[in-house]
Amino acid sequence: MKKLINLAAIVALAGAMVACSGKSYYEGVSKGSKSEVDSLSYAVGANFGYGIVADTPDLKFDWETLVDAAEVELFKSPAITTDEDHEEALKLLQEFFNEKRRPRMDDRAAELIKEDSTRQLTREDFIDFDSFENDKERKEVSEAYGTDIGVRLRPMGLPLKTYWFKKGMVDAAKNEAFMTIDDTQRHIQLFYMDVLPLKNAEESKAWLADIEKQKGVHKTESGLLYRIDREGDNNVKPTAEDIVKVDYEGKLRNGLVFDSSYDRGESIEFPLSGVIPGWTEGMQLVGKGGQITLWIPGDLAYGAHGSGGGAIGPNEALEFKVELHDVKTKAQAEAEAAAAAEAQAQSAE
Repeated sequence: MKKLINLAAIVALAGAMVACSGKSYYEGVSKGSKSEVDSLSYAVGANFGYGIVADTPDLKFDWETLVDAAEVELFKSPAITTDEDHEEALKLLQEFFNEKRRPRMDDRAAELIKEDSTRQLTREDFIDFDSFENDKERKEVSEAYGTDIGVRLRPMGLPLKTYWFKKGMVDAAKNEAFMTIDDTQRHIQLFYMDVLPLKNAEESKAWLADIEKQKGVHKTESGLLYRIDREGDNNVKPTAEDIVKVDYEGKLRNGLVFDSSYDRGESIEFPLSGVIPGWTEGMQLVGKGGQITLWIPGDLAYGAHGSGGGAIGPNEALEFKVELHDVKTKAQAEAEAAAAAEAQAQSAE
């Protein structure tokens, strides 16, 4: 079988339920129209369908239940960080896969080997085997599996039409899809390599142009936009080689917070030489104790490839609010680390 694009890995590439209008909190997801084929949505769904059947031939899912559960999650806000439905689904899946499916698969394998001790088992040996004990279990696991798919797809911001996403998955699972595995790969690759980078570049450029007009916003030669929200000690500004201690919040253009030290409840310390160029440049513009907002063009952020599976897409402009708590030279940081290590060693004696 041809190698599939692993959309589960892409997802790992980062509200309200469905309203009567069929629109989600994030404009990228909508119901779609049965009369207007959406090739990308169908390709994404079919790729999942092909992959699930290939990886787990013994799981005869209730596909309608699975895709309906995925749709519910896709229409929730991508800003949700805690989802009780998802937590319950993960508990159910963990119990099923570890405590139920695995022993049943082991028993099936033992039966096959008993018939022929030289037999090398393959996925084909489990195509006619059903790991579900009954239809109740099938429905529960299908719903949980779909919930997990929807949650993992939700932050990606794909412009999915859920009618065609669901149809693609079900059709592929039944081997009735009008796209082959190769077709789904081509459509997904086209979107990520051509369509999305161009779309993000154009929309980011327009977004930054609007930001530039705001009061107090300045622009550097590189195209970085910034605003000093609170003056710090201008005699203590970091260089590109220094180590900074900060609190920060990062947002996408749509306002979605994709990373926040405030949410984690602790500041973070790192060298400015090891972060994206927009951070390295921008943090040299504010003094210790100050606060700055940065609007970073895509080429100074994560570039044409995005964050490699997270919420940040290719050519995506970003917004960061940053508080600069402390500045250290590399030598100071190394001296502090050595002193701490020595103190720990002495206390252990």
